[in-house]
Amino acid sequence: EIVPLNAQQIIQADPAKKREWEAQIQKTIEKRGNYLIFRSEQLVGTALFVIVKSELAGALRNVEAATRKTGLGGMAGNKGAVAIRFDYHDTSFCFLTAHLAAGHPNVMERNNDYHTIDSGLRFTKGRNIKSHDVVVWAADTNYRIDLENPEVRSYATSGNFKRLIEADQLIDAMHANEVFSSYREGSLTFPPTYRYDLHSDNYDTSEKQRIPAWTDRILYRGLPTFLRLVSYRRAELRGLEVYAIFKCDVLVIDVAKKNALQDEILRQLTATDGDELLEEKLSRTIIDDGLPDDQHPDGIFSADFTPVLSSSTNPFDSDATSAASSSEEELYRQVRPIPTTSS
Repeated sequence: EIVPLNAQQIIQADPAKKREWEAQIQKTIEKRGNYLIFRSEQLVGTALFVIVKSELAGALRNVEAATRKTGLGGMAGNKGAVAIRFDYHDTSFCFLTAHLAAGHPNVMERNNDYHTIDSGLRFTKGRNIKSHDVVVWAADTNYRIDLENPEVRSYATSGNFKRLIEADQLIDAMHANEVFSSYREGSLTFPPTYRYDLHSDNYDTSEKQRIPAWTDRILYRGLPTFLRLVSYRRAELRGLEVYAIFKCDVLVIDVAKKNALQDEILRQLTATDGDELLEEKLSRTIIDDGLPDDQHPDGIFSADFTPVLSSSTNPFDSDATSAASSSEEELYRQVRPIPTTSS
């Protein structure tokens, strides 16, 4: 939480705190290279920052943020989600952070929070979370471990994570297809990150004696051929959050190919023979929508027309005339992968 969760902050969060975090983050990343905070967004104590290399900023388009409250039946932002979406060349990304319902037994409330966010968080132009090629949640999910406190502490300190994983509420809910359908998570090979005494390596010794758990989680979805998890660990800091590193290929539309293909399709559609009327021909024409069917289970269709190949130079070095066009306007994608790394 970047602000204290009191009544005043829940009603109207202080944006000055986010600016303070931005200043400190910017000061830190400047020491690591030419990075900048490209976009940020806040929902009360939950904040999301997208950091990019300065030279790649020009390849990001349609950048947008959205939030969804789930606290007090959707009226309060003490619980909820923050999302930032963008197109990197012609691959769409959506990053989210969230704070789901607390309390050890409140699995159903957490499930409901997830579905409220998944179905209710919206961007412009009708986009939602599922609209994107790559989606990454980095969230305080608040799911716990359904074992007694002494057992959990013993297994956690001894490194017997298998028994803890078997009792993990989030994994159980995912196996039952109750939440995060089609999402994946890396292996939990590190001790539970919740909850430690402040500035200590000891699990909670307060009166509440909270049961250790993996509350902070990173879940992701995207074609395995494009999005690959490289590392999933906890940061060995006194905050003890988790982090993930991914490798991802992005799609880049060859605009020359696309325009040539569009022109050829239009020529074939509008060409008529003899006394045939264009209106009659178009009324009899069926255009495949690209969705999976019995003949094309993967939704992949081939085109007979092959336009002249354009230059295969790096798209980062291309001039403005060959910049990738909006993916919403494309009819067919003629693409090649470009390896990138994100974390």
